[in-house]
Amino acid sequence: MTSSECFPPPLRSRITGSILACALGEAAAGSPDASVFGDATALTLYTVDGMTEALEWANDGVAADETACLWLAYLRWLGTQGEAPPSSAPAPPARWIDRQDVLHTRRHSDAASIRALRSGEMGSRQRPLETDDDGPGALQRSAPFGLIANVPPAMVEKLTLDAAAITHGNPAARIPAALFAGLIHAIAHRELSLSDAVADAAAHAAALGSTDLSVQLTSPDAGALPTASPTAGNILCEALRLVLATATDDDAAHVSAFLAAAAEQDAPAARVTGAVAGAIIGALHGRDALPAAAIDQLTGARAVEELAGRFASEMGA
Repeated sequence: MTSSECFPPPLRSRITGSILACALGEAAAGSPDASVFGDATALTLYTVDGMTEALEWANDGVAADETACLWLAYLRWLGTQGEAPPSSAPAPPARWIDRQDVLHTRRHSDAASIRALRSGEMGSRQRPLETDDDGPGALQRSAPFGLIANVPPAMVEKLTLDAAAITHGNPAARIPAALFAGLIHAIAHRELSLSDAVADAAAHAAALGSTDLSVQLTSPDAGALPTASPTAGNILCEALRLVLATATDDDAAHVSAFLAAAAEQDAPAARVTGAVAGAIIGALHGRDALPAAAIDQLTGARAVEELAGRFASEMGA
């Protein structure tokens, strides 16, 4: 039995832990000195900020369209990458996140996300964009939906699918994102064990019609999946394999073993895999299980924690 099973981390710790471990996992997988996070974390932080803005409106008694807030957040992210939509698209005012230098680093950003946002249209499930892309662009930014407090799993799924559809119209890209967020929610809020959360995700994948993904999720620790064609589903399963393969009875040891294993990944989608796996491990074990030395080394760690803290505070966590 792990220490987190004896004394589950409080929700705020899980929220901060998930978002920060996403950055640590991505940095470990993509940087020789494990100090720089990439595209997955940057988009995750803009998801956090978009949902934080929606929560701010709600806490002020004003109804807000969460998907619209997220689209505006992603448009602001687009600007950090030196891209711009046509003049017909809205020009959202800057927020705190937009003034953080670490978010303005040019990254090897997801091409489908760039194309969809640059179009100036807000994709939806009714008006899909990028219908041929089954990659991880939506998956990699979806952990925060699973961290939202006081909502049922069905609402987590709706928020995730609607947000994924802003840029990704292909169900093969959207459904893994929803399963990822649902798994995070099962761990952070329902306090399921990792194995029970994975079993729950596998069963739900079948219910959503993704039978192949359900089978893969049933045995994600059977061995590394081929990543020559890094689909969202393959990356989710590979991330789970990495989490399960490094599990120990000690939370901090699990995190350290995961970061060491992430640093050895050399597949084309290693950074996204590290980010997705990190978000799962951080939600499982909380902020206190993360190694202080790795946090100190991470460029922008203070901004990541500040954004996570603002998100948690708006939810009363």
